[in-house]
Amino acid sequence: MCYNSKWVYSLICLSLCLGWTACATKNSSTESVTFFVIGDPQINVSRWGIEGTKQTIQWMNELPGKPFPFGGHVSEPLGVLVLGDLVDDVHDPANWKTYTSLFDPRGQALLHFAAYECIGNHDLDAQQKPPGFSSVQKEMIQRNQQRPGPVRLDPNNYHYSWDWGPLHMVCLNLFPGTESRPVYDRPVAWNDPHGSLDFLRKDLAAQVADSGQPVILMWHYGLVGWGLEKWWTPEDLTNLKEVLQPYNVVLILHGHEHAYRRYQWAGYDVCMAPSPQVDRNPDDPQSVSKPKGFLMVRLKADQLQVAHFTDGLWRDTWSKKITFAQTAASTSRSRF
Repeated sequence: MCYNSKWVYSLICLSLCLGWTACATKNSSTESVTFFVIGDPQINVSRWGIEGTKQTIQWMNELPGKPFPFGGHVSEPLGVLVLGDLVDDVHDPANWKTYTSLFDPRGQALLHFAAYECIGNHDLDAQQKPPGFSSVQKEMIQRNQQRPGPVRLDPNNYHYSWDWGPLHMVCLNLFPGTESRPVYDRPVAWNDPHGSLDFLRKDLAAQVADSGQPVILMWHYGLVGWGLEKWWTPEDLTNLKEVLQPYNVVLILHGHEHAYRRYQWAGYDVCMAPSPQVDRNPDDPQSVSKPKGFLMVRLKADQLQVAHFTDGLWRDTWSKKITFAQTAASTSRSRF
C-alpha cells in the first residue's frame, strides 16, 4: 500500500497537536476539582461511639450527583481530607482498627473515597520523645506509601504533597514548625512537628517556585482563639508567614476544635473543618452519637467554592476568584 508523504506528515502533525491540546486541557485552569474535608474523628468506640461518624460518612458517600449550592451537581470527590485527631487514645489498638474500617487511603472502607490524613495531638503519645513516632504516626507513615497518584514524601514518609488538577496540596500534620512546642505554657517533647516547616519550604520551592500555582495547605492546629493561643509561639507564626509570602496560597484548612469556622489569618483565607459527629454522653453508654458535618471544596473555572454540609443540609457557603500557574508543576514522586 502506498501513502502520500504529505498526507502522512499532516496526519502526524494533527496527532501531535491533539496530544498537546489534551495535555493542555488536563492541566488547564478550567479543570474542575472536588474534595471533602472533615476534622477530628477522634475514634474512641467505648467512650464516644461512632454512629454519628458513620452517618456523616454515609452522607459523603451519597452526595455525588446531588445539587450543589453554587450550581450544577456534586462530582465524585478526588478524596477526603481528615485533619488530625484520627483516634482519641493511641494506647487502645481498637481505636486505630476502627478508624481503618472507616477511612482508607484507597477508598476501600466504609468511606468510598480516598482519605488523606494528617496527625493531631490526640494521635501522639505523651511518653514519646523526638525524633520518635507514636503507634498511630507509624501506621500513617505506612498509609502514606499507599496513596493513589504521585505523592511527594519527606525522608520519613510523614509529610507529603500532591497535585489535584491545577491545585498544589500540602499535608503538614500537627503544624508547620521546626521544633517541639509548649502546650499551655508547659514544655512537652511530644508536640513535635518533625521538620514540617522545612518540608513546606523545600516543597514549595521545588514544586511551585515562581509559577503562581494555587496552593492549599492542611494541618491540625488552628490560627484563631484557643487553637492559636495555646498551641503556637510568635516565632512559629513569623516563620510561617515568611515561608508563605512568595506563593499563591489560596486556602488553609485545619481541624482541632471540632467546629466549623471561616476566617482570615495574616491575609490568608482559613477554614476550620468540623468533626464528623457530636459525641454521645460517656456517662450514658446507651445514648448514641449524632452526625455533625463536613466541608466540600470545589474548584470550577477560576472560582474556589466552599460549602458546609451539616444536619443533611447545605449551610454556610463562600467562594472567591483565584489565579493560576502559567505552567503545570511537576507531579513526579520524590523525597526530600
